[in-house]
Amino acid sequence: MRFGLNFGLQNGELLVSPFNGYMFVNGGFEDGLNGWQQAYAWTASVDADTAENPATSINELLFQNFTLELGEVYRISALYVSGDATINYIVNDVDSGVSIEDGAYAFVGDGIARSIGIGITVVGTVKSVVDNLRLRHIPNPTVDFTATPDPLLIEYVPNAVTHNNGGNNL
Repeated sequence: MRFGLNFGLQNGELLVSPFNGYMFVNGGFEDGLNGWQQAYAWTASVDADTAENPATSINELLFQNFTLELGEVYRISALYVSGDATINYIVNDVDSGVSIEDGAYAFVGDGIARSIGIGITVVGTVKSVVDNLRLRHIPNPTVDFTATPDPLLIEYVPNAVTHNNGGNNL
């Protein structure tokens, strides 16, 4: 796995490449809500490159439309920056029941034009802020990405090991 930022200089100004939402256009909201459809009160924060919602009612949807290949595996993910509402993934026009705070969610395409995105399912008391929505096709998966629990969710537990090197512990 590779981590890093793509950036450069133009006229002495630092330029950072936009977030790669893969299938989602403008998944990092660098261009406001362009490319996104919504129901109700989603807005874009130009300064923060995020999407925001006052989270005062349910069914506040933010989505893009796709016809995903029948039987193919896809993963959706998002970053919940702040807020206390419950925001779930909307997959194939329905609430997946999986909160974006639970991490990425894998599902199977059904070959029909559908809405894919996020939606508020439980209202909050403060504004909810999201960023970095990503939808990715997983061709020829070697593991069951739709399994519960997610096979790629790995918990790291350090294991201290000592070696005795001629009486000197390393």
